[in-house]
Amino acid sequence: MASEENSEDTFREYIEKHSLPQIFKALLGGLCTTCPENSLTFIEEKLLAIQSSRDRYKDWNTCIAEDVEEAEVDAPVEENLEESGKKEVEVLASKPDLPQHSPLHDMINIFGATNDDIRKFSFFEEACHFYQKNLMKMCFRAWKGFVVLSKWKKLQPRKMELVHKHYAKKLLRHSFVAWLKWLQWKKQRDRDAAKKLLNVYEEMRRRRMLRAWRLVVQETRKVEPPDFSEKDIISMLPSMLSIKIFEYLESGDLLRCAEVNDTWMAISNTHTLWNKINLSGEKHWIQSHDVQNILKKYRTFVVQLNLRGCLSMEWPVFQCISECRNLQDLNLSECTNINDDAVRTITENCQSLLYLNLSYTLVTNATLKVLARCCVYLQYLSLAQCRKFTDKGLQFLATERGCLGLLHLDLSGCSQITVNGFRHIAAGCSLLQHIVLDDMPTFTDKCLQELTAKCKSLVTISLLDASHLTDTAFETLAQRASLKQLRIEGNKHITDFGWRAICKGSPDLRHLHAANCLLMSDGSMKYIASLKNLTYLDISENTRVSDAGLRHLADGSCAAKLQELNVSHCRVNDIVAVRIVKRYEALQRLNISYCEGISSFDFLNSSSLVSLDISGCNIQDKGLSAVGEINCLQKLTMSECLGITDVGIEKFSKQARRLEDIDISHCVSLSDVSIKSLSSYCKPLARLIVAGCPKITDVGIHYLALFTPHLRELDVSGCVLLTDRSPRTLLKGCRSLHSLTMLYCRGISKRLALRLQPSLRHWEHSRDDAPYWYGSELQAQIQEQQQQRQQSSKERAKKKDTENEDSRRNNRPLPT
Repeated sequence: MASEENSEDTFREYIEKHSLPQIFKALLGGLCTTCPENSLTFIEEKLLAIQSSRDRYKDWNTCIAEDVEEAEVDAPVEENLEESGKKEVEVLASKPDLPQHSPLHDMINIFGATNDDIRKFSFFEEACHFYQKNLMKMCFRAWKGFVVLSKWKKLQPRKMELVHKHYAKKLLRHSFVAWLKWLQWKKQRDRDAAKKLLNVYEEMRRRRMLRAWRLVVQETRKVEPPDFSEKDIISMLPSMLSIKIFEYLESGDLLRCAEVNDTWMAISNTHTLWNKINLSGEKHWIQSHDVQNILKKYRTFVVQLNLRGCLSMEWPVFQCISECRNLQDLNLSECTNINDDAVRTITENCQSLLYLNLSYTLVTNATLKVLARCCVYLQYLSLAQCRKFTDKGLQFLATERGCLGLLHLDLSGCSQITVNGFRHIAAGCSLLQHIVLDDMPTFTDKCLQELTAKCKSLVTISLLDASHLTDTAFETLAQRASLKQLRIEGNKHITDFGWRAICKGSPDLRHLHAANCLLMSDGSMKYIASLKNLTYLDISENTRVSDAGLRHLADGSCAAKLQELNVSHCRVNDIVAVRIVKRYEALQRLNISYCEGISSFDFLNSSSLVSLDISGCNIQDKGLSAVGEINCLQKLTMSECLGITDVGIEKFSKQARRLEDIDISHCVSLSDVSIKSLSSYCKPLARLIVAGCPKITDVGIHYLALFTPHLRELDVSGCVLLTDRSPRTLLKGCRSLHSLTMLYCRGISKRLALRLQPSLRHWEHSRDDAPYWYGSELQAQIQEQQQQRQQSSKERAKKKDTENEDSRRNNRPLPT
């Protein structure tokens, strides 16, 4: 280590003695300035010159030739004069001193150069600028990194807060999922426990029943067998007669009768009773397995099957239906589980189908394709309110061999059918006789023309709510078809010309429904009156028909056979009404509701009417007595007849002993006295509507339960004074009741109302406030009066208790 230090000092002394740094600077300056072609030769020459005279080569420019130096000084001056101007020439010529803070200051100190030598080192200045620029970039990057780091440090707490929130949310979600799974498990455990308890209860119930049955059997063995006279009447009758009686029962009633005894079971199992199975009345309680068992047992005998509205039907039932080879009549309306596969399974196996109802189902074009291929003998088809099929599905009716003999087609509500669809129907179903096109606002004249182009056998057509048809459609219909039944309603374009065409083209017209046809006038009545075979006529809500038109109708040829007439909301006066009743000898049903021109009803006492509707008419008790003199009257509707009182109902009831159906809804003056009169005198009463009669109480319902054993339908909606006593009374007394409506009955609790539901086919109940048209103000007044009476009775009872207490205290006799 000592030798190394000594050698360095000796080397340093040698460099300073021979002025090597100055020599290196001079050589470097010469090389950079002159730029010789051969650098080694230039260095060799200069070193030889330096050896001859060392003192001369101490400055950095001693190795630069004078001509080169002057040229280097002058050339830039001339170029700068041309390019940059005089200012830059002066700067270069003046040779200013290098400032102490210049970037070349350190280099000057290193190489020992003066201010005059700086011109030769301009490239060093550029190098320093480049170095300084890189240094600034490096510093800027470092500063930028520092700023980013500072910002990150400032944002780090916020990010950590978000992280904590996300973690808490995730933890909460995990906890909620775990709690939900636990809750589902708990509910399933409770259901399983309830099911086990129910099974235990049923088992104990069966054991009690079996034990009681054993006791009964043991007691019966001790007693002598009953005589033949003690048997029921049905068991005593001949078998053929018993079967005839059981034919009037529905399928649900047959199932109940089979549980009575062995004789009834044998009669109920007769195969002739199961040719026609109608389960639409039992749709609320019948289950899929029940229908499946019935069809498996009687599938070879079933000819007619009605499952309308049975929502619980499943796929096994449809398979059982497909096994009924002799099935001819099938009604699957409102069965939401019906799809294309179910229809395909049934139609491919039941080749004898004549009647098929698929209304209110979700069938598509695939169903129409199957029907057109398999149902060769089909005569009746209903696709009402089926919105899933299109014109493409109807095209199969024209291309396939099936449905060629179709006679009746119902497409009500199928507004997706266009003109092309009706063209396909006409091409494939040319034998069509009856067609129903209700609720189709898109049905136009063009559609009717395409439909009747090939269907020459049309007898019945229904066009309710066909508001776009004009006289052109009726003229086309009159030319191509001879109708016997026509139904149209809500039309605003058909005039007297259209009715003239249809009446002349179809002289055998028997059924005409032309309600709410705004352009029908008295001229149309002349042509309608000429129809000799007319049996049904409905011209209600035709405001342009006056007394003159009805007079033509009364004097026309249609009076001979007309059985039912509806002139509701028409301008009918007493003279026209009397003429109608006298001229129409075969008239059985008359509807003159809301005819304000009728003031006297004495003309009805000599008529043979079976059904009469006088709702909204200005009838009094005297006129009601004249109505009661109609001997054959069975149905009377007088809703909203405000002039009727209890006295008039009592007189009417004594005369109308054959009355079976009466509607006195919204007759606000009637009370329990009217119900007592109707139930006492009208023994065959089967239907009673007293909705909107706020004076009816539980006493009136009690009269019904006592005196009307045949009552099947009752509507007490809006009777606000009814309480829970009414359901109890109906449950005990009205055994034949099938339909009960109790809307807006606040006094009847839901619990007691539900007790009536299992024994009824139709049941409605609500405790909502009655709408304004139910007479809510009057009902509110009656409720207020009732509350006041209850309050006063409570006060009287309280006062009497106080007097009794005072009497006991004073030991005096109680006041009488």
